Amino acid sequence: MKLFVASCILALSLEAQEVLAIVNGHKITDEVAPKNFKELPKEQQKKIINRLVEKYLAAEYALKSDVVKSDEFKKVYAHIIGYTQKNPDNIADLLKKKKIKGFTEEQLQSKKGLLAFDFLVDQKAQTLSPPKEELKEYYTARKYKYDTPHMVELSSIVVDTEEEAKKILHELQSDHITFNKFFALAKKYSKSPDAIDGGYLGKIAVSDLNDVIKKDIMQLKKRECTQPIKTEFGYQIYYLINNIPEVNTTFEMVEDRVKDEYTQEKIKEWAFNTITKLKKEAAIEITVK
Repeated sequence: MKLFVASCILALSLEAQEVLAIVNGHKITDEVAPKNFKELPKEQQKKIINRLVEKYLAAEYALKSDVVKSDEFKKVYAHIIGYTQKNPDNIADLLKKKKIKGFTEEQLQSKKGLLAFDFLVDQKAQTLSPPKEELKEYYTARKYKYDTPHMVELSSIVVDTEEEAKKILHELQSDHITFNKFFALAKKYSKSPDAIDGGYLGKIAVSDLNDVIKKDIMQLKKRECTQPIKTEFGYQIYYLINNIPEVNTTFEMVEDRVKDEYTQEKIKEWAFNTITKLKKEAAIEITVK
């Protein structure tokens, strides 16, 4: 009787798995989809299924490589699935022996394959050794990313009237206006939405500053504030947190960063091209309409 009940429960659990796609004869089910998959709009479901197909193809591609034989891979994979031994056995055997809890075979296979693909990506990155001239060309085409314009880091207090602004300025006046003091008064008095952050405006390129306020701000030293300035928002007091000079880079100054970004871009390109090729060669059937 117990065996009959158990077999019925197993049959029900299998029926509960919805097949989302079939790739090269393999069924991808909702076990590997987000938990709220069925609640999502159809268009979003289609995007998720497409991504699951790509993940499956990448995983299977990687599982056929030698990376899965390495001790390092086995060690990392065992850690991810919460298995206490260094070398995890066959997934089906581990589930049968109840040595891994909380995962299905499909989920474990997916995790294993995607980890293997990450290992392949790392291997590919290590083999890249671009010539310096190629890196220089990459840098030149993107020099704007590495240069820093003259910037100021600012906070501000915005109030409705000049009288209010002068009262706040009186509270601020001292030989040393700390950011904490300005922060507290901005939270207390400022009507701007950024008041909750102490009026913090972030780092702004000087070239982007409004002409109305640029002149006054550029006369400040660090930890000084302007007199009240009338703007379209009311009366504002600006506090200069930091004055950041322009940095006009050379290739040599940012060579390591350029190489890292070049490598990342080439690796993404390799991964995209690999998965695109696998999709073109695969037999794919989307079963969810």
